[in-house]
Amino acid sequence: MKMHRVLVATVICLIVCAAVSPRASAQLPSASFGITGGLAIPTGDFASTSSTQSGAAVTGFGIGANISISIIPSLSFVGNFTYISNGINEDYIKDQTGGQSYTGDVGSWTTLWPMVGVKYSAGVGPIVGIFLTAQGGLLLGTSPEVDITSQGVRGTFKSFSSSAFAYGFGGGVIIADKFTIELRILGGQPEYDSEYTFSGSNFTSTTTSKYDQPTGIIQLNAGIVF
Repeated sequence: MKMHRVLVATVICLIVCAAVSPRASAQLPSASFGITGGLAIPTGDFASTSSTQSGAAVTGFGIGANISISIIPSLSFVGNFTYISNGINEDYIKDQTGGQSYTGDVGSWTTLWPMVGVKYSAGVGPIVGIFLTAQGGLLLGTSPEVDITSQGVRGTFKSFSSSAFAYGFGGGVIIADKFTIELRILGGQPEYDSEYTFSGSNFTSTTTSKYDQPTGIIQLNAGIVF
């Protein structure tokens, strides 16, 4: 709930800033469409290999699309849809096998982030502007599927999907109303099912449970506006 309050407070601040901006004036709404892509860097427990909620995620990539509808010159409604993929730390998988080598396939975390919010913009030069965003929405996540064999023991980890409230904050620069460079902070905490099966020549063991997976990601994006 604390992050919900932070998000609401930030949205209110952006609206107030836009309302008192000297550039604010009545105008018809206009819309712009953009696409972005770049690095997706996991943070906190999502990147950890040693915490009780380790995600063991490594830096991946994200692509997305957004639409912005102006309210006044400084303030817009903005909607984003972002796809992010993060692989799994290979050393973490090796640690789970007791440091032994393994063969097989290790999947990736995939997350979808449909989000809406507000964007505050301001010019700082003839062709350069800055912007700040605050958004809320959904995190739609899928856990990695793992199927590996080590020392004659096969381990399979089923993939499951989950969803949770998501928040996002961002900021960046726009050049010539066309090109953007942006940093975004995304977060959420979905609860996943889990099913682990270990099998050998004369045994099979299956364990099921549920777990919360804090999912924090920093995006470094470049984009283009149409």
